[in-house]
Amino acid sequence: DDNDFVQDQESRLPLIGLYSAFKELKNLDYEKAFVLPCDTPLIKLELIDFLINQSKTFDCCIPEWRKSYLEPLFAIYSVNKAYETSLKNLRQKRYKLTKIIDQNWKTNYISIDQGIKKIDPNLLSFKNINKLEDIKILESILEKNQ
Repeated sequence: DDNDFVQDQESRLPLIGLYSAFKELKNLDYEKAFVLPCDTPLIKLELIDFLINQSKTFDCCIPEWRKSYLEPLFAIYSVNKAYETSLKNLRQKRYKLTKIIDQNWKTNYISIDQGIKKIDPNLLSFKNINKLEDIKILESILEKNQ
Protein backbone atom coordinates (compact mmCIF):
# COMPACT_ATOMS: atom_id res chain seq x y z
CA ASP A 1 0.00 0.00 0.00
CA ASP A 2 1.33 3.44 -0.96
CA ASN A 3 0.47 4.91 2.43
CA ASP A 4 3.09 2.71 4.07
CA PHE A 5 5.87 5.08 3.10
CA VAL A 6 4.23 8.25 1.76
CA GLN A 7 2.46 9.23 5.01
CA ASP A 8 5.53 10.55 6.75
CA GLN A 9 7.41 11.79 3.71
CA GLU A 10 7.36 15.16 2.06
CA SER A 11 5.16 14.79 -0.99
CA ARG A 12 7.64 16.90 -2.95
CA LEU A 13 10.30 14.21 -3.19
CA PRO A 14 11.12 13.62 -6.87
CA LEU A 15 11.42 9.90 -6.17
CA ILE A 16 7.75 9.76 -5.15
CA GLY A 17 6.81 11.34 -8.47
CA LEU A 18 8.90 8.84 -10.41
CA TYR A 19 7.58 5.93 -8.36
CA SER A 20 4.00 7.06 -9.05
CA ALA A 21 4.70 7.33 -12.78
CA PHE A 22 6.38 3.92 -12.94
CA LYS A 23 3.51 2.36 -10.98
CA GLU A 24 0.88 3.73 -13.39
CA LEU A 25 2.91 2.78 -16.47
CA LYS A 26 3.40 -0.73 -15.05
CA ASN A 27 -0.37 -1.06 -14.58
CA LEU A 28 -0.81 -0.01 -18.22
CA ASP A 29 1.75 -2.64 -19.35
CA TYR A 30 4.31 -0.14 -20.65
CA GLU A 31 7.80 -1.55 -21.00
CA LYS A 32 9.88 1.64 -20.99
CA ALA A 33 9.55 5.18 -19.70
CA PHE A 34 11.42 8.23 -20.94
CA VAL A 35 11.82 10.54 -17.95
CA LEU A 36 12.44 14.21 -18.75
CA PRO A 37 12.65 17.28 -16.52
CA CYS A 38 9.89 19.87 -16.81
CA ASP A 39 12.30 22.81 -16.65
CA THR A 40 14.29 22.13 -19.84
CA PRO A 41 12.22 23.49 -22.74
CA LEU A 42 15.01 23.32 -25.33
CA ILE A 43 15.28 19.53 -25.56
CA LYS A 44 16.17 18.59 -29.12
CA LEU A 45 14.00 16.03 -30.86
CA GLU A 46 17.13 14.51 -32.41
CA LEU A 47 18.48 13.86 -28.92
CA ILE A 48 15.26 12.12 -27.90
CA ASP A 49 15.44 9.93 -31.01
CA PHE A 50 19.11 9.17 -30.32
CA LEU A 51 18.47 8.08 -26.72
CA ILE A 52 15.47 5.96 -27.73
CA ASN A 53 17.63 4.17 -30.30
CA GLN A 54 20.42 3.72 -27.74
CA SER A 55 18.02 2.21 -25.18
CA LYS A 56 16.55 -0.67 -27.18
CA THR A 57 18.41 -3.58 -25.55
CA PHE A 58 19.05 -1.95 -22.16
CA ASP A 59 17.24 -1.65 -18.85
CA CYS A 60 18.35 1.96 -18.61
CA CYS A 61 19.87 4.55 -20.93
CA ILE A 62 21.22 7.60 -19.13
CA PRO A 63 23.44 10.58 -20.01
CA GLU A 64 26.69 10.75 -18.05
CA TRP A 65 28.94 13.76 -17.48
CA ARG A 66 32.73 13.48 -17.25
CA LYS A 67 33.01 12.81 -13.53
CA SER A 68 30.37 10.08 -13.55
CA TYR A 69 27.56 12.51 -12.71
CA LEU A 70 24.35 11.05 -14.12
CA GLU A 71 21.16 12.71 -15.38
CA PRO A 72 18.41 10.58 -13.77
CA LEU A 73 15.71 13.01 -14.93
CA PHE A 74 16.83 12.69 -18.55
CA ALA A 75 16.84 8.93 -18.96
CA ILE A 76 14.97 5.91 -20.28
CA TYR A 77 14.07 3.19 -17.79
CA SER A 78 12.60 -0.29 -17.83
CA VAL A 79 9.23 0.38 -16.18
CA ASN A 80 9.05 -2.85 -14.18
CA LYS A 81 12.61 -2.64 -12.90
CA ALA A 82 12.40 1.07 -12.10
CA TYR A 83 9.09 0.53 -10.30
CA GLU A 84 10.53 -2.23 -8.11
CA THR A 85 13.72 -0.31 -7.35
CA SER A 86 11.97 2.98 -6.60
CA LEU A 87 9.51 1.20 -4.28
CA LYS A 88 12.38 -0.51 -2.46
CA ASN A 89 14.30 2.77 -2.18
CA LEU A 90 11.28 4.63 -0.79
CA ARG A 91 10.75 1.94 1.83
CA GLN A 92 14.45 2.14 2.77
CA LYS A 93 14.36 5.97 2.77
CA ARG A 94 17.00 6.13 0.04
CA TYR A 95 15.83 9.16 -1.93
CA LYS A 96 18.77 9.85 -4.24
CA LEU A 97 17.42 9.51 -7.79
CA THR A 98 20.47 7.76 -9.16
CA LYS A 99 19.78 4.91 -6.72
CA ILE A 100 16.92 3.88 -9.02
CA ILE A 101 19.55 2.31 -11.27
CA ASP A 102 20.40 -1.13 -9.94
CA GLN A 103 23.96 -2.30 -10.54
CA ASN A 104 22.56 -5.57 -11.92
CA TRP A 105 20.76 -3.73 -14.70
CA LYS A 106 22.08 -3.61 -18.23
CA THR A 107 22.71 0.14 -18.39
CA ASN A 108 23.87 2.21 -21.35
CA TYR A 109 25.78 5.22 -20.03
CA ILE A 110 25.84 7.81 -22.82
CA SER A 111 28.80 10.19 -22.66
CA ILE A 112 27.60 13.77 -22.84
CA ASP A 113 30.98 14.96 -24.13
CA GLN A 114 31.50 12.25 -26.74
CA GLY A 115 27.94 11.30 -27.69
CA ILE A 116 25.37 13.94 -26.88
CA LYS A 117 27.48 16.97 -27.88
CA LYS A 118 27.49 15.64 -31.45
CA ILE A 119 23.72 16.15 -31.53
CA ASP A 120 23.44 19.16 -29.22
CA PRO A 121 26.84 20.97 -29.30
CA ASN A 122 25.77 23.72 -26.88
CA LEU A 123 23.90 21.25 -24.63
CA LEU A 124 20.77 23.40 -24.77
CA SER A 125 18.71 20.29 -24.03
CA PHE A 126 20.11 20.42 -20.49
CA LYS A 127 19.51 24.17 -19.96
CA ASN A 128 17.32 24.56 -16.87
CA ILE A 129 14.86 27.42 -16.71
CA ASN A 130 14.22 28.12 -13.03
CA LYS A 131 14.57 31.88 -12.52
CA LEU A 132 13.61 35.10 -14.29
CA GLU A 133 17.16 35.57 -15.60
CA ASP A 134 16.97 32.05 -17.08
CA ILE A 135 13.89 33.11 -19.03
CA LYS A 136 15.77 36.12 -20.39
CA ILE A 137 18.62 33.85 -21.49
CA LEU A 138 16.06 31.53 -23.10
CA GLU A 139 14.50 34.45 -24.99
CA SER A 140 17.94 35.50 -26.22
CA ILE A 141 18.71 31.97 -27.42
CA LEU A 142 15.38 31.72 -29.23
CA GLU A 143 15.87 35.11 -30.91
CA LYS A 144 19.29 34.01 -32.22
CA ASN A 145 17.81 30.81 -33.65
CA GLN A 146 15.03 32.55 -35.60
